Amino acid sequence: MKLVEVPDQTGKVVVITGYRGLAYHSALALAKANAEIILLARNVDKAKENAEKLKEESNNQKISVEYLDLNKLDTVRTFAKSYIESKRPIHVLMNNAGIMALKDRKVTEDGNEFQFQTNYLGHFLLTHLLLPVLKQSAPARIVCLSSIAHIPACIHMKDLNLEKKYNPWRSYCQSKLACLLFAKEMSRRLVGTNITINAVHPGVVDTPLWNEIISYFPFGRKIYPIFRKIVMITPEQGAQTQIYVASSKECETATGNYYAGARKWFSINPLSYYKKLHKELYEKSLEMVGLEQGIEPETSQSQKKND
Repeated sequence: MKLVEVPDQTGKVVVITGYRGLAYHSALALAKANAEIILLARNVDKAKENAEKLKEESNNQKISVEYLDLNKLDTVRTFAKSYIESKRPIHVLMNNAGIMALKDRKVTEDGNEFQFQTNYLGHFLLTHLLLPVLKQSAPARIVCLSSIAHIPACIHMKDLNLEKKYNPWRSYCQSKLACLLFAKEMSRRLVGTNITINAVHPGVVDTPLWNEIISYFPFGRKIYPIFRKIVMITPEQGAQTQIYVASSKECETATGNYYAGARKWFSINPLSYYKKLHKELYEKSLEMVGLEQGIEPETSQSQKKND
């Protein structure tokens, strides 16, 4: 995949969840274009090591690390409160971090299934808590990491935490569909704010997320190198779509869209167009993360939107 040409990002502040893989290469490209980068990470020490590498590679010293654990919603609240008090802007919020296909069902201390909270609910809460900053910093962009895995997924509204029928891939696919529906629903609720929100599929990327998955299969570690060579792309290649959506002039006003291969695509999952479900998931998610009120759709102003 051809690398995206990033316009000058001088004066832009970019907040990214994660510090390796897609997060690392997104940060690198944007830092090279003079953006200030803030990495949000659970493992602060390792994230700081990567931040130092990023500073050297990008020749940009404006790269820092803050603690945030998406599996602990209190840390999301603590970070957001601290950031708001700092009065710093955010021009791009990249909801990047995630986990994939945990073999056994695990529950966070907040009572939610691990994948659903890490990939979706944690970012849902983070986005809402940082909206005052994004509004003040507008024009601003929110990028949500979805996946092609959303295509076979369903939203199990009566059992979002999959207590009855947990399956590693059912959970992962649901979480990635939820990310896409969140972008769709929020795009309608953010009309008139000069904040865009889009979802992206990075591709089948060779990242550490596969380490556990290949152990599920008897010959996984033998087959993986072949699968890796034929099917996978590098983290740098995989990051290009989210870099494109976060920085390109073409995506300046585009919102509520799904991107793959650094271009706009359409989802073939019919639930992507079922607005009633989007609204139901949104309202249930507010309840699950403890938010009393969400964002009401704006009707008095218009914003250019590509559906």
